[in-house]
Amino acid sequence: MIGIIGTGWGARVQVPAFRAAGLTVTALAGSNPDKTAWVAQELGVPFATANWREILERQDVQLVSIVTPPYLHREMAEAALAAGKHVLCEKPTALNAAEAESMLAAAQRYRDRLALIDHELRFLPAVQAARARVAAGDIGDIRAAEVRFFAAGRADPQRVWDWWSDRAAGGGVLGAIGSHQIDLLRYILADEVATAQGTIRTLIGQRPDATGTLRQVTSDDYTAAILHFTRGTVATLTATVVARTNEPLTVTVYGSEGTLRFSGGQLAIGTGDTFRDITPPHTVEIPATLSGEFPQGTVYLGHALRAALSGERDAISPAATFSDGLAIQRVIDAIAG
Repeated sequence: MIGIIGTGWGARVQVPAFRAAGLTVTALAGSNPDKTAWVAQELGVPFATANWREILERQDVQLVSIVTPPYLHREMAEAALAAGKHVLCEKPTALNAAEAESMLAAAQRYRDRLALIDHELRFLPAVQAARARVAAGDIGDIRAAEVRFFAAGRADPQRVWDWWSDRAAGGGVLGAIGSHQIDLLRYILADEVATAQGTIRTLIGQRPDATGTLRQVTSDDYTAAILHFTRGTVATLTATVVARTNEPLTVTVYGSEGTLRFSGGQLAIGTGDTFRDITPPHTVEIPATLSGEFPQGTVYLGHALRAALSGERDAISPAATFSDGLAIQRVIDAIAG
């Protein structure tokens, strides 16, 4: 049984995806009472509150999913663990590595509880197949990798200023998308980032707030980085949400004998200019309303959570832990400078 803190996009994906996996969402918390009540009614969640701590007191909540702005993650995650709940925390893990270290220390105090970061793409059959192909040497020795994401979601300068525009709240494309990109590279390569350097930029410097007043944007909407992995792989990372085009999240791994490419939820292998689709079939039922790799990954994550909460802890083994979250946060901090 799941309690969700947050009423934005994350909750709107998780509620139907978790239900598709056989989980029950029993409670929803948000900062705005009216909005929270309305979203809960729309999603069919029976209990709604504007006080997130009430979620922690409920006996019908085993796991708390935190889908709030990052500046709230540390306090909420640590309180949930202390209250005896399992935790699934949205990415990026926290505002910085110091907060992520505090969260990991809390998780280590309560080792009987799940303490996970929501990198749901790890559970997609295509991503797991990519990891297995790399490990098996199907494309030879890994030489380089590239991960990129270009989107138009915030390309309109008139899009209203919100927490995403505020670096102090944890907003920005490096945390929102870059964290997924870093995690995918770490997971597929089964390797750790040794050094990272990069740049972040704010290409749209002002946005109107809800009253129409222009406010400064302090978060990044473009980032590029070079990551050096411990076994020698060099990877490039690019992400933006202010392009005038939408291109899928793409991870390309270049080996001495071939290339793997995960793009738009599909996996392909190739040599030269020829690629063939090797995307594994879905192993669980995906509702037609849940399209795209992130919602579909959440269904798979939901199945793993349901099994883990029933005692099958091995089912959740692919998940990103708070330890992974700290490792990713250190890379983010290095890129941001």
